[in-house]
Amino acid sequence: MPVKVKDIDDATAVSAGNFHSCALHQTGTISCWGGLSGVGLVPVEIDGILDATAISAGHYHSCALHQTGTISCWGTDAGSKPEQIDGISDAKAINAGSGGIAGGNSCALHQTGTISCWGGNENGQLGNGTEEPSSVPVAVEGISDATAISTSWSHSCALHQTGSISCWGSNSSGQLGSNAVESESSVPIRVIGISDATAIAISYDHSCALHQTGTISCWGSNEDGQLGDGTNDHSSVPVKVQGTEDAIAVSAGNEYSCALNNDGDISCWGTNGLGQLGDGTGGTFHDYSPVPVKVVGINDATAITASLFHACALRQTGTISCWGRNSSGQLGDGTGGNEGDMSLVPVKVQGIDDATAISTSWDYSCALHQNDTISCWGIDLTAQLDDNEEPMSLVPVKVQGIEDATAISTGWTHSCALHQTGSISCWGSNSSGQLGDGTNDHSSMPVKVQGIEDAIAVSAGNEYSCALNNDGSISCWGDNYYGQLGNGTEDDSSVPVAVEGISDATAISTGWAHSCALHQTGSISCWGNNEDGRLGNGQSGDLTDFSSVPVKVVSIDDAIAISASLTHSCALRQNSTVYCWGENGSGQLGDGTAVGSFLPRFVVGFGG
Repeated sequence: MPVKVKDIDDATAVSAGNFHSCALHQTGTISCWGGLSGVGLVPVEIDGILDATAISAGHYHSCALHQTGTISCWGTDAGSKPEQIDGISDAKAINAGSGGIAGGNSCALHQTGTISCWGGNENGQLGNGTEEPSSVPVAVEGISDATAISTSWSHSCALHQTGSISCWGSNSSGQLGSNAVESESSVPIRVIGISDATAIAISYDHSCALHQTGTISCWGSNEDGQLGDGTNDHSSVPVKVQGTEDAIAVSAGNEYSCALNNDGDISCWGTNGLGQLGDGTGGTFHDYSPVPVKVVGINDATAITASLFHACALRQTGTISCWGRNSSGQLGDGTGGNEGDMSLVPVKVQGIDDATAISTSWDYSCALHQNDTISCWGIDLTAQLDDNEEPMSLVPVKVQGIEDATAISTGWTHSCALHQTGSISCWGSNSSGQLGDGTNDHSSMPVKVQGIEDAIAVSAGNEYSCALNNDGSISCWGDNYYGQLGNGTEDDSSVPVAVEGISDATAISTGWAHSCALHQTGSISCWGNNEDGRLGNGQSGDLTDFSSVPVKVVSIDDAIAISASLTHSCALRQNSTVYCWGENGSGQLGDGTAVGSFLPRFVVGFGG
């Protein structure tokens, strides 16, 4: 399990080497810990470095990039104190590679797009046409337009401005990607079939590229399936990592997310402690995946909805499958109801074969039927299912009094239905006025929301709700502690109030205490709680940070769908890519890390 590194609370970058790790501080200083001898149990500051902008930890050595464009290294063959590398004054990136005790190598990317390398060269990994080691930087042959560099044990790769990739050094497992039979190359050779790469990453005996489309290709050794193509066959040319690249819908749950693909498959990523990813794994507290994995046994889904601890898919047949937590019967298959109950794979909801829409919340779910009625199942502590006095229902029960619904949305402890007339009815808990009827009285039967007659969409959050009106405006009601009603105040309202400054919305999504609206232009605005940066406007957030009026999400102007959840949000873009922002402790942003973001981040594996 993760343990906190002692005495570091201002790091801006971290790099893990083979036996040691280093952190770059906001002050420009660097601290490292670990080591082969095991004596470095806590971070120690590296002497003489006060203006670092980047850090790279290698096998037995480390290197720092300075504001001046110079580079200093320390460790094996460089000494215990940082020494400036001769002849480099315009570096913009540094990568410390691996290698034996006397074979470590490093490379620097220059402002000019050229690359210099130094150190061990037994496999030609310096790229200068020889196999002689060099204690000073030597130019990599034939590269003048590089934008990124990645080095490993015995080979290196460079990303070109054109999107192509060149690699050099050892080729024992085909990690140069050139389909060559030679065991190594001391000069760069082009990787076959890649012309649109945006990033590269290499390891001991394989290499990978991220494409503009969001797909990933890898090449080299595949003994442990590291190429991600579903086989264990080595490949000397790039092979596509299995996954998805054609998302048509996205839903953000609590610390996880799911996307529906054009072929009816579903992929999920993030926390998996209760089987929320639906791939047959998980079930313990520490389980998660920071990249998408396929949900088992579903290839005909038409809609996906992810909730706090469970998710459900609507299928072409009108049936519904759910997976994840089942302690309150929220999977609807007639089982569960006890603490710890869960399903790691999808199970069929009983008695439903004509569903047209699905919505999930905390520990319950609801379905809209072809005949415009609604059924719900799971926990019923505040009568959000119907007027049933039982605390839960393991199978769907019909909501009373609704015969003309066109949409359904489930909140934390209340639900709302959109009627054909454009009016809205809600039922369940009403402690903050989230039913919108002008009172704070709970109701086991649907009550009409005041003043709304032309709604085209409804979204229920935690103790508040929002409606999208026919004219593109948005109205919200209920709890407003974090300004989630968007009207510029922090006052609760038991009747709808207008969200400020929005007149062209096409979609609305409510989370725990923040909401997001999709505009006709493809841009997104969010408001409410901004802890963890869930508003996506580039502002850092804590418990006291919020906005009571909409703020624009940075760098997105082509969105076609949005989903706001407990601590993060996601957007689907026109090119079928998915971007998420906010908290990321369980990998719910899907970018391959567990580091949160105040700005939208690309979800690995989705592209148009």
